[in-house]
Amino acid sequence: MNKTNGTTESSEAGKAREKGADVGYIHENHRERVRRAYIERGDLSGMHEHQILELILFYAIKRRDVNPLAHRLIDRFGSLRGVLYASIGELCSAGLSESTAVLLKLIGDVGYAMDRKQIKEAVVQNTNDALEVCYKLLFRERRENVALVCLDAKSRVSKISVKTDGLNDRVNALPKWIVDAALSSDASALILTHNHPSGSLVPSQRDIETTAMLEKLLSPLGIALHDHIIVTQDACYSMKRDYTRRMTDEDSSDSADPDRSFDAG
Repeated sequence: MNKTNGTTESSEAGKAREKGADVGYIHENHRERVRRAYIERGDLSGMHEHQILELILFYAIKRRDVNPLAHRLIDRFGSLRGVLYASIGELCSAGLSESTAVLLKLIGDVGYAMDRKQIKEAVVQNTNDALEVCYKLLFRERRENVALVCLDAKSRVSKISVKTDGLNDRVNALPKWIVDAALSSDASALILTHNHPSGSLVPSQRDIETTAMLEKLLSPLGIALHDHIIVTQDACYSMKRDYTRRMTDEDSSDSADPDRSFDAG
């Protein structure tokens, strides 16, 4: 096995599986029908996740039926998004060649790069704005991370800082990290956010205590803590508004005016 990336052996096995799994393919025009449907729509609306993944796989796996493979990958990783944000090693372990795994990982990383660019250009005036920013920042993370979004006097994002050890040290390191980030960016307001890899949106006692501590710490400095937001793979929870929003569909729970500006209180 290649000791540099640990994927060579599984990649070779993936190539064999890609070649051998779909020999009985009889729908010769299926690929063209899927491509044509996408071209005629002009976007991905109306396409199921497995069809979108099929369309991508057409360009990596030639002249094979990739429909069973697309279904298998989505079942294994939970969703199309889960497939695109899996690691190369995980994708190879799921039966893909290294070249196919790289293609899928690249598409996911392009989406992440675009999200980060949008975050840096964002204006965050209300809870829904904050949820959008925090979700894009952390929903991919599989371990707990905590992030600080600093805002200037015009509610524009001026700095983003991320810690990879969550809220584990709230007594010393966390307050210093937050104050240093706020002062170095001349922040007028902050949004604290962290993810729960477990999928739970319920704030822990530590989350509640951290929020209260930071509000007391920042108030004498003239810096507002607009919110503390918990992020999971498909939803966000605003501790300030006691508001949950499902980020993967149009449905969300009732809220206390999530579009009301932070300045309105």
